[in-house]
Amino acid sequence: MLITNRLEKGVETEYPVSTTKSSTHLPHLTPLCATLRSPRGFGPPKKTKKGSKGNDNDEEDETEEEEDREAGVIPEIVTNRMISRMGFTVGVPLFTGLLFFPFFYYLKVGLKIDVPTWVPFIVSFFFFGTALLGVSYGIVSSSWDPLRAGSFWGWNEAQKNWPVFWQSLWGGSKRK
Repeated sequence: MLITNRLEKGVETEYPVSTTKSSTHLPHLTPLCATLRSPRGFGPPKKTKKGSKGNDNDEEDETEEEEDREAGVIPEIVTNRMISRMGFTVGVPLFTGLLFFPFFYYLKVGLKIDVPTWVPFIVSFFFFGTALLGVSYGIVSSSWDPLRAGSFWGWNEAQKNWPVFWQSLWGGSKRK
């Protein structure tokens, strides 16, 4: 499905955008169409140079600013690794916990077994809590080195990354 937009002639986009004129104007699509014309992503904005004055000091400042911005950026391959591992460590316990609801319903209605109310609560609490812990473990157990894939279970990476993770949470604002 193509997104209808009124583009000037000669403007190229990365995404398929129809250039046919339509009589209806949809104002709620204007931000979307503006995004399609010049996608910027979530990274830092690109700097444009407005003429060079020949100051070496300005160039040094720019390189220092770029290094500061890039220091906190997580590489895309590491982010994808974290997301895929979180999908597994969250998805399996969450799906298992959701499967217990129809199971307990079947026990109670189908087999007429009186299951105490606290049993489904404890089981769902355990599996949903495990899924919540899976978010942290998915982040910490993936290799943070873009050149190294890491192990299947990620236990060695988790042992190495837990101190860094806690330090970033508790002592992240303290810089020497």
